[in-house]
Amino acid sequence: MRPCTPTLPRVTSRRRGVAGARALAGTLAIAALVAACGVDADVRTVTADPTEGGSVSAPETSQPVDTVPDDTATDVELTTPSSTTPPTTAPEPVVGEPQILVDVDIADVVDVGDDKPAREQDAFVAAALVDIERWWGDVYPEVYGEEWEPLGGGVYAGYPGRDGELPGCGEPETSYPDLNSFAAFYCQLGDFMMYDDGDDSLLTALTDSFGPAVMGVVLSHEYGHAIQARIGALDEFIATIYTEQQADCFSGAWAGQAYRGESPILRLGDADVRAGLVAMLEVRDPVGTSQFADGGHGSAFDRVGAFQEGFSSGPARCAELLDEPLTLMPNEFQQQSLDEVLGGNAPYDCEELRDLGATEETIANCVPAPTFLAEDLNDFWNTYLDADFPDLTVEPADSLDDVACEGAMGIAQDAILCPDDQVLVYDEPDVLGLYREFGDFTLGYFYGVAWAEIAQRYEGSGATGEQRALLNDCYTGAWTGDITPTTVGGTTPRQRDTDGDGLFDTGISSSPGDLDEAIRMAILVGDPGENADVVGSPFEKIAAFRVGVLGGLDACRAQFDA
Repeated sequence: MRPCTPTLPRVTSRRRGVAGARALAGTLAIAALVAACGVDADVRTVTADPTEGGSVSAPETSQPVDTVPDDTATDVELTTPSSTTPPTTAPEPVVGEPQILVDVDIADVVDVGDDKPAREQDAFVAAALVDIERWWGDVYPEVYGEEWEPLGGGVYAGYPGRDGELPGCGEPETSYPDLNSFAAFYCQLGDFMMYDDGDDSLLTALTDSFGPAVMGVVLSHEYGHAIQARIGALDEFIATIYTEQQADCFSGAWAGQAYRGESPILRLGDADVRAGLVAMLEVRDPVGTSQFADGGHGSAFDRVGAFQEGFSSGPARCAELLDEPLTLMPNEFQQQSLDEVLGGNAPYDCEELRDLGATEETIANCVPAPTFLAEDLNDFWNTYLDADFPDLTVEPADSLDDVACEGAMGIAQDAILCPDDQVLVYDEPDVLGLYREFGDFTLGYFYGVAWAEIAQRYEGSGATGEQRALLNDCYTGAWTGDITPTTVGGTTPRQRDTDGDGLFDTGISSSPGDLDEAIRMAILVGDPGENADVVGSPFEKIAAFRVGVLGGLDACRAQFDA
């Protein structure tokens, strides 16, 4: 975000990997996100309605949290048909953790070699592979009008010290270091899949942190590439970003049917959906990378959006994406800019620039993020709502324990909005920790939700509870979309030079990574389940945010306002 002023692994048309696994800008999900999404983590939520006076505390909620050989597949009794038309509501009750309904030995569906280490996720991997094959057997004829051709070359688990060679994809064999750089891939030559089952693999780390459903998301993504091989898409000159988008969509479609209880093999729960969203964050392109670079997979905003599209709309919608792709948001830095030097994060305190060797003039002209965010949000709502919109001010505090105001409203667990006083108070030590760990738009997300709530009050919105909270997320997305350039180095609608000196002095511009940081926050502060109905689940909050980013204020009002 800015005021006015590792390489991707090799991916070819014949071998499609799940991610730039070793090119992540940061490490695996950070402690706060692990706490929000882990199997046994505590999840804190706050109400979207005002509380009576006094301070606001967040109640603690415990979170409960590739081929299938033909003979194996036919041994599984399939009693519940799949459907390409998902229902509009989630089933009751929501499942807290994955349920395996049919036991499958992993050695029956995966070439595991002689020395594969036993993993807690093995039973889930085996059931997921059987279910993905079953599901495509049902839906492929509906979507493409042809019978499904099961994966012909098998699924291989690779790990250090495995006896025997792993098949190559255009070369004699696949080395373990090569597999480790991909995490997982589908090979069109031989029609097989391979995944990294090593102790130090990205997939093992993700499953250890977020549960086995991550493997279902990864494997169903790779099956998406197998679909593309069958329809001839991998033999066409299609940018990788579009085939990856479709594979993410197919992955979401499979996860959606398993979540809704349509699978006779396994059932996914709310924690698994969260794990899928986190997986998309962890396998996104590095910040500053063009989606159209060779092997580009997309930002988290792009990847989560494709996953959600499939989850909600089903595989028939995914089939359309090669011809009608989803909107992609810019992810590149303007070359040799301060924004690039700072990694897309504006300074919280301008004195920080001194350590980067900035000149005294640069430091003197710097406006810190807490200040310019507030100024821009006031300008945004004055511009698009009413010139008399009441400006909101911000007060950082060492603690929220002593904050008391009439009609106090919690903005996640680290900020309190005093709507009658037009003041947002945030716990500076906690928020600054998130700012340093996640990026500057964690603060932007808190600010955006607070201003959105004031806007709803000013407009006289009748939305309450979860619907009101989701409208706040959508309004936050509308503001974020308004400050996001549509081209690298481009301007935004409100950037203007008011004093004629040739420099923009009104309007800010988001940076690559800001949209992904907002998604992280939505996962962190969302309800633990789809049916908790307090502030919205992470899936619902991200979907609402995306509506705002891509459709603006009118789209938000049409979908969420009472």
